Amino acid sequence: MATVAVERPADDIAVVHVDGEVDMVTAPALESQVVTLLGERPRVLVIDLTDVRFFSSAGLAVLALAHRASDESTELRVVASDPAVLRPMELTGLTEDLLIRPTLKAAIEG
Repeated sequence: MATVAVERPADDIAVVHVDGEVDMVTAPALESQVVTLLGERPRVLVIDLTDVRFFSSAGLAVLALAHRASDESTELRVVASDPAVLRPMELTGLTEDLLIRPTLKAAIEG
């Protein structure tokens, strides 16, 4: 089970907080929120995976979609430090495509 919540620390920054396990059952809620926010075109979209304990290929697909869907007007940043989240991203090469930061503060600051 995962929960997805949105925070707006500034008018042009949106943060999607994810807590729990991201799998084929819970990834659609994350994808829906990310797609909605990308449609609003914030300057920065942060996907915060700090509290994620399990990250499946369905979660990787959401990150890949977000990366492809973000354009020059929105910079995508991901917060991840747990090996359970980072390792799948490393194995698939997403770490080369995404701007990953170890903390939410670092992601918001750039």
